[in-house]
Amino acid sequence: MAAALRVAKGLRLAAGTPGLAFTRSAFVAKRRNYDQPNWLGVGLAFSTTAALWALLFKQHNEDVAEYERRKEERHHKCAGCS
Repeated sequence: MAAALRVAKGLRLAAGTPGLAFTRSAFVAKRRNYDQPNWLGVGLAFSTTAALWALLFKQHNEDVAEYERRKEERHHKCAGCS
């Protein structure tokens, strides 16, 4: 059993695959500094959120107006239209 593990380890080293000790994640390249926030990122996040909410309210008001217009059009009864 030990001999088989040694052979497998040798094959892995021969293949050139790095061990876990030598790998490095690109996402943990430097430690974050929480004392100095990224104010540009914070501003972009909040302004994008505000713009999306404004667009949502505008679209909602347009949809309600269209609904009311179609509702009035559906209940319109006159002799000339029918």
